[in-house]
Amino acid sequence: MSARRSAMFLSAIALAAALAAPAAAPAQDEPETDAGAAQEAAPAAAPAGARSATGAPPMAVPADFGGSLQVVRAPAGTAGAAAASGGGPEIFPDARRVWMSVRDTDPVPIEAARRGGRWLCSGGGCAAQTGDPGQSPIGDQILRSIKLQTPTLPLPLTVWGRLSEDGQRLLDFDPVLLGRRSYRHVCAYGPVAPVAEAARSPAGAPGVAAAPPRGHADRVDVCRDGRPEPPPPDAGELTLGMQWPRQSEMADFHYLAIVDSCGNARVQPFQRTFTVPVLEVASGGCGRPDGKVLRVFPGGGWLRVTAFNLHEPAAGSVVNATYRVTIPPLENLVESNPARLLFPDPLADDLKVDCGPTPIAPRAAPGSAPPPGSARPPGLAGPAEAPRSPAAGRAPPPRAATGQPPGTPPAGGRQGPTTAAQAGLAPPPQAGLAPPSRAGLGPPRRAPDADPSRPGPQPLAHGAVVISPAPLRLGNCRIRLTGQTKHRLVAPLALHVSLTRTDQLRGGAPIELLQDGTWIVTPSSAEFPLPPLAEDFDGDARLRLAVHSDPLSPQGKVVLLSDAGRVASSLRSSDPGDPERARRLVGSVAIHSVPLCGEDNFETLDAAGSCFRAYLTVPAMLATLQITRAPWVEKPLVTRSVLSAVGVALAIDRYDPVERRAFPVAAQLGGFVQTLGEGRVGLLGYVGVAPTVPILGSGGNTTSFGFLAGIGLEYITNEAGPDEGLKPAAFVSAVVQVGQAAPQVSTSRSASFGTYAGD
Repeated sequence: MSARRSAMFLSAIALAAALAAPAAAPAQDEPETDAGAAQEAAPAAAPAGARSATGAPPMAVPADFGGSLQVVRAPAGTAGAAAASGGGPEIFPDARRVWMSVRDTDPVPIEAARRGGRWLCSGGGCAAQTGDPGQSPIGDQILRSIKLQTPTLPLPLTVWGRLSEDGQRLLDFDPVLLGRRSYRHVCAYGPVAPVAEAARSPAGAPGVAAAPPRGHADRVDVCRDGRPEPPPPDAGELTLGMQWPRQSEMADFHYLAIVDSCGNARVQPFQRTFTVPVLEVASGGCGRPDGKVLRVFPGGGWLRVTAFNLHEPAAGSVVNATYRVTIPPLENLVESNPARLLFPDPLADDLKVDCGPTPIAPRAAPGSAPPPGSARPPGLAGPAEAPRSPAAGRAPPPRAATGQPPGTPPAGGRQGPTTAAQAGLAPPPQAGLAPPSRAGLGPPRRAPDADPSRPGPQPLAHGAVVISPAPLRLGNCRIRLTGQTKHRLVAPLALHVSLTRTDQLRGGAPIELLQDGTWIVTPSSAEFPLPPLAEDFDGDARLRLAVHSDPLSPQGKVVLLSDAGRVASSLRSSDPGDPERARRLVGSVAIHSVPLCGEDNFETLDAAGSCFRAYLTVPAMLATLQITRAPWVEKPLVTRSVLSAVGVALAIDRYDPVERRAFPVAAQLGGFVQTLGEGRVGLLGYVGVAPTVPILGSGGNTTSFGFLAGIGLEYITNEAGPDEGLKPAAFVSAVVQVGQAAPQVSTSRSASFGTYAGD
């Protein structure tokens, strides 16, 4: 009997130790805090509505849900899901009235509980305790930053969250001019509708789960995302950075639900710091909700953030807690110096330079339509609806019939350009109906493609081009910003243009040829004319044309995306710093200006290559070996006297204007006067070849020494006797030729002095 009593005593001690263990565990799991943080986490100033009448298990540091919008508590001792009765609260506020997407966790238990299935509060034993329904500082502090990410941006850019001097967070940049990322591939669960409305809910739309009737939670299908569309380079994704309040942090929360004011919810695993992607909607209101992405507005708004559990309380009796988070305005219409607008960087082919009378590109007819698939820029209204014929008075098909999910926002306004997939959702034209006549303008005509073999505009893609000097002297050169993104530019963009001469230096630095290179770009004025060049410029020069961004210019209200991270602090500072140091090279081109060959428009080096040039030269013969008729009839004429013959010739050779080097042999067509001795004088017309290797100078200087060989006809006169008449002749002479290939005549696409006559 004594042994039995001892065993019972030991069992009682072990049971008491096991019951005491859970009470000490929370004290060990508390995060490391200093004295100030511990005082902040103390359970003080909890509103009366947030205190539970039921007793909670003792904790070392009880959670404080002060400032919360709502707290749901379960009865003490609840250890599992009760029987489904339909009388309990929802898993998070308005769960049965919003569209929900679930990320990075299993959506089946969450959707089953939302339909009325088994979960902790489905038996009706939980009570929702309402806190302060208005704005609270604790809830607003959950939002820490708003960042922007694009495919071309290496790191996310903070557009809101920088602290000012008085501790207020500021809007650094307005992302209105950027494109919007597509979220059409996201799959979402529809609201839980009553049985009578379930038959009318849209089903079968891509990325949309059918709205099940309330109480049908027996089978939940996994909502799978579709294939995402590849984002364009200028597609921006806004991300909210949030942090759960420290005083109400509970390590046992399993899920987070973020709900916007438009009826869209995003559910993800609980983390104290987390991010949420959102879409900025500028016009058209919320539209129909679809749960694919949360909506925010330029004028501000709010979100509800709920941490919740499904099968056990987080700590004590708390099942979920909801806070209201204020979203700041994403546009600044109050300050005198508002946040600057972000603009995508120009592509390599968007900045182009062109010279000469040839137009930059064939323009479309005044009544022609834009090319198919061109996107309407955000911030601009679409074209007016065409007049409808009486036969077209039928209502358009519903969205479900076209395959477009409900809640797709309107395509206009600041929501970004319409994608090709969205354009494909438009209903086809009805048979038998002619398209609108566009007020008698006829069908749209497509602009003809420019011939790439002809001279034309060249992009500022850090390459090199060749041009004749005439357009630069006359001021017929200009830089243009092209591309579809230019139409989004609703505010001035400041750029800086520099044109320097690099083959000559002044004070050890290249010579700047532009006095004022400020370029303010707007949609109606996207061209920068280069002024006529006269001083420090001649016909044979090397130039560098460069376009820099100018983010700190007071005349600009737009910042390129690549500059925003560098100049964010300078834009908000009272001392913005040196604008020149903040500039960044956007595009450049090296220009080889030569008078010897070239068209009026720019040519690339590959397209230009070498050219044929024609120039006049004066050959002076030092010694000549000449044969007339035949060697067996007449003796060869050998003239050894210096300058025994002087003539003039038209020389044609091949010249590389970039290397400033000619082919070593040139063809000549000319004639000269000979002194043959014994009173004889010869007039010789010939076709021959001669060297072009210069012995003095380079480029246009053609003074050379070498041999001239040719054949022709010669007429010989004699002062002492009868003339010998016309004879055929072949000769080889040692000559010195003096010439200068610097013509001033230049025409387009025709052989002339200083123009392309070959390839």
